[in-house]
Amino acid sequence: MAREACWELRARSGRAVLARSADEEYDPGRLKLPGSLVSALHEWAGVAESVRSVESADAELVSRRGEHLAKLLAAETGGRVDYVDPLSGAVEHIGRSRSATAIQRGGVPIAPVAPTPWGTGLTVSAIVAALVTVILVAVTRGLGDVSAVLAVFVNIGVAAGFAPSIWLGRHVPVWRWVAYGTALGIVLSWVAGLLSLLG
Repeated sequence: MAREACWELRARSGRAVLARSADEEYDPGRLKLPGSLVSALHEWAGVAESVRSVESADAELVSRRGEHLAKLLAAETGGRVDYVDPLSGAVEHIGRSRSATAIQRGGVPIAPVAPTPWGTGLTVSAIVAALVTVILVAVTRGLGDVSAVLAVFVNIGVAAGFAPSIWLGRHVPVWRWVAYGTALGIVLSWVAGLLSLLG
Protein backbone atom coordinates (compact mmCIF):
# COMPACT_ATOMS: atom_id res chain seq x y z
CA MET A 1 0.00 0.00 0.00
CA ALA A 2 1.31 3.49 -0.87
CA ARG A 3 2.45 5.68 1.94
CA GLU A 4 0.20 8.61 2.82
CA ALA A 5 1.43 12.06 1.74
CA CYS A 6 1.35 13.71 5.17
CA TRP A 7 4.01 16.00 6.60
CA GLU A 8 4.32 17.53 10.04
CA LEU A 9 5.63 21.11 10.02
CA ARG A 10 7.73 21.98 13.07
CA ALA A 11 10.14 24.72 14.11
CA ARG A 12 13.27 23.36 15.75
CA SER A 13 16.26 25.47 16.89
CA GLY A 14 15.32 28.34 14.61
CA ARG A 15 14.91 26.15 11.50
CA ALA A 16 11.80 24.74 9.88
CA VAL A 17 11.68 20.95 9.60
CA LEU A 18 9.24 18.59 7.92
CA ALA A 19 8.73 15.30 9.72
CA ARG A 20 7.20 11.95 8.89
CA SER A 21 7.83 10.63 12.39
CA ALA A 22 9.76 11.60 15.52
CA ASP A 23 13.05 10.27 14.07
CA GLU A 24 12.46 11.15 10.39
CA GLU A 25 12.92 14.90 9.86
CA TYR A 26 13.90 16.73 6.68
CA ASP A 27 14.97 20.24 5.81
CA PRO A 28 12.32 21.72 3.46
CA GLY A 29 15.16 22.63 1.08
CA ARG A 30 15.62 18.90 0.30
CA LEU A 31 12.16 18.71 -1.23
CA LYS A 32 11.12 20.04 -4.60
CA LEU A 33 9.51 23.16 -3.14
CA PRO A 34 9.76 26.75 -4.39
CA GLY A 35 12.78 28.54 -2.96
CA SER A 36 10.60 31.39 -1.72
CA LEU A 37 8.49 28.96 0.36
CA VAL A 38 11.58 27.29 1.84
CA SER A 39 13.04 30.71 2.76
CA ALA A 40 9.73 31.81 4.30
CA LEU A 41 9.52 28.61 6.37
CA HIS A 42 13.04 29.09 7.80
CA GLU A 43 12.41 32.79 8.44
CA TRP A 44 9.22 31.93 10.34
CA ALA A 45 11.05 29.30 12.42
CA GLY A 46 13.78 31.82 13.29
CA VAL A 47 11.22 34.38 14.43
CA ALA A 48 9.37 31.71 16.42
CA GLU A 49 12.61 30.83 18.21
CA SER A 50 13.28 34.46 19.16
CA VAL A 51 9.67 35.01 20.31
CA ARG A 52 9.80 31.82 22.40
CA SER A 53 12.93 33.00 24.25
CA VAL A 54 11.40 36.33 25.37
CA GLU A 55 7.98 37.50 26.48
CA SER A 56 6.41 39.00 23.38
CA ALA A 57 3.03 40.14 22.14
CA ASP A 58 3.92 38.80 18.69
CA ALA A 59 3.20 35.17 19.59
CA GLU A 60 -0.20 35.19 17.89
CA LEU A 61 1.30 36.65 14.71
CA VAL A 62 3.96 33.93 14.65
CA SER A 63 1.29 31.25 15.08
CA ARG A 64 -0.88 32.69 12.29
CA ARG A 65 2.14 33.02 9.97
CA GLY A 66 3.05 29.39 10.60
CA GLU A 67 -0.51 28.29 9.90
CA HIS A 68 -0.51 30.27 6.65
CA LEU A 69 2.78 28.68 5.57
CA ALA A 70 1.42 25.24 6.44
CA LYS A 71 -1.54 25.92 4.11
CA LEU A 72 0.85 26.94 1.33
CA LEU A 73 2.87 23.77 1.96
CA ALA A 74 -0.28 21.63 1.84
CA ALA A 75 -1.28 23.25 -1.45
CA GLU A 76 2.20 22.73 -2.86
CA THR A 77 2.47 19.06 -1.86
CA GLY A 78 -1.18 18.21 -2.49
CA GLY A 79 -1.41 16.31 0.78
CA ARG A 80 -2.06 16.91 4.46
CA VAL A 81 0.22 18.98 6.67
CA ASP A 82 0.02 18.75 10.45
CA TYR A 83 1.05 22.19 11.71
CA VAL A 84 2.69 22.07 15.16
CA ASP A 85 2.45 25.53 16.72
CA PRO A 86 5.97 26.24 18.03
CA LEU A 87 4.69 28.30 20.95
CA SER A 88 1.64 26.39 22.21
CA GLY A 89 2.44 22.92 20.88
CA ALA A 90 -1.09 22.61 19.45
CA VAL A 91 -1.42 20.54 16.28
CA GLU A 92 -3.69 21.60 13.42
CA HIS A 93 -4.48 19.34 10.47
CA ILE A 94 -4.37 21.24 7.16
CA GLY A 95 -5.24 19.84 3.76
CA ARG A 96 -6.65 16.44 2.90
CA SER A 97 -5.05 13.06 3.35
CA ARG A 98 -4.64 11.10 0.18
CA SER A 99 -2.67 8.16 -1.08
CA ALA A 100 0.76 9.26 -2.13
CA THR A 101 1.56 8.84 -5.77
CA ALA A 102 4.80 10.38 -4.66
CA ILE A 103 8.03 10.69 -6.55
CA GLN A 104 11.17 9.61 -4.76
CA ARG A 105 13.92 12.22 -4.64
CA GLY A 106 16.86 11.41 -2.42
CA GLY A 107 14.73 8.86 -0.58
CA VAL A 108 12.15 11.50 0.38
CA PRO A 109 8.64 11.10 -1.05
CA ILE A 110 7.20 14.31 -2.49
CA ALA A 111 4.03 15.22 -4.32
CA PRO A 112 3.97 14.85 -8.10
CA VAL A 113 4.64 18.01 -10.07
CA ALA A 114 1.87 19.25 -12.37
CA PRO A 115 2.74 19.14 -16.08
CA THR A 116 4.13 22.34 -17.57
CA PRO A 117 1.57 24.14 -19.79
CA TRP A 118 3.99 24.76 -22.67
CA GLY A 119 1.39 25.80 -25.26
CA THR A 120 -0.34 28.40 -23.11
CA GLY A 121 2.88 29.54 -21.48
CA LEU A 122 4.77 30.11 -24.72
CA THR A 123 1.77 31.95 -26.16
CA VAL A 124 1.75 34.31 -23.17
CA SER A 125 5.53 34.78 -23.49
CA ALA A 126 5.23 35.59 -27.20
CA ILE A 127 2.47 38.16 -26.63
CA VAL A 128 4.37 39.84 -23.80
CA ALA A 129 7.60 39.82 -25.86
CA ALA A 130 5.80 41.47 -28.80
CA LEU A 131 4.29 44.17 -26.56
CA VAL A 132 7.57 44.94 -24.79
CA THR A 133 9.47 45.03 -28.11
CA VAL A 134 7.00 47.40 -29.79
CA ILE A 135 6.84 49.73 -26.79
CA LEU A 136 10.61 49.89 -26.28
CA VAL A 137 11.31 50.38 -30.00
CA ALA A 138 8.74 53.20 -30.18
CA VAL A 139 10.17 54.91 -27.08
CA THR A 140 13.74 54.47 -28.32
CA ARG A 141 12.97 55.94 -31.74
CA GLY A 142 11.17 58.89 -30.17
CA LEU A 143 14.03 59.58 -27.78
CA GLY A 144 16.58 58.93 -30.55
CA ASP A 145 15.23 61.97 -32.39
CA VAL A 146 16.05 64.08 -29.32
CA SER A 147 19.29 62.42 -28.20
CA ALA A 148 20.83 59.04 -29.01
CA VAL A 149 22.63 59.00 -25.66
CA LEU A 150 19.32 59.58 -23.84
CA ALA A 151 17.72 56.71 -25.76
CA VAL A 152 20.56 54.35 -24.77
CA PHE A 153 20.35 55.35 -21.10
CA VAL A 154 16.58 54.90 -21.04
CA ASN A 155 16.92 51.39 -22.53
CA ILE A 156 19.60 50.49 -19.98
CA GLY A 157 17.36 51.84 -17.21
CA VAL A 158 14.38 49.82 -18.42
CA ALA A 159 16.46 46.63 -18.64
CA ALA A 160 17.95 47.23 -15.17
CA GLY A 161 14.50 47.98 -13.75
CA PHE A 162 12.97 44.78 -15.11
CA ALA A 163 15.94 42.55 -14.20
CA PRO A 164 14.99 41.91 -10.52
CA SER A 165 11.37 41.11 -11.42
CA ILE A 166 12.47 38.76 -14.18
CA TRP A 167 14.94 37.05 -11.85
CA LEU A 168 12.38 36.59 -9.06
CA GLY A 169 9.56 35.59 -11.41
CA ARG A 170 11.46 32.90 -13.29
CA HIS A 171 10.26 30.14 -10.89
CA VAL A 172 6.71 31.36 -10.15
CA PRO A 173 4.36 29.00 -12.04
CA VAL A 174 2.23 31.57 -13.89
CA TRP A 175 4.39 34.69 -13.82
CA ARG A 176 7.48 32.94 -15.21
CA TRP A 177 5.95 33.10 -18.71
CA VAL A 178 5.52 36.87 -18.37
CA ALA A 179 9.10 37.14 -17.10
CA TYR A 180 10.42 35.14 -20.06
CA GLY A 181 8.42 37.28 -22.49
CA THR A 182 9.67 40.50 -20.90
CA ALA A 183 13.30 39.36 -21.10
CA LEU A 184 12.86 38.33 -24.73
CA GLY A 185 11.15 41.63 -25.56
CA ILE A 186 14.04 43.63 -24.09
CA VAL A 187 16.57 41.62 -26.09
CA LEU A 188 14.56 41.97 -29.31
CA SER A 189 14.22 45.74 -28.82
CA TRP A 190 17.99 46.03 -28.45
CA VAL A 191 18.49 43.94 -31.60
CA ALA A 192 16.00 46.13 -33.49
CA GLY A 193 17.82 49.25 -32.24
CA LEU A 194 21.19 47.94 -33.36
CA LEU A 195 19.81 46.93 -36.75
CA SER A 196 18.31 50.41 -37.22
CA LEU A 197 21.80 51.89 -36.71
CA LEU A 198 23.09 49.80 -39.61
CA GLY A 199 20.76 51.28 -42.08
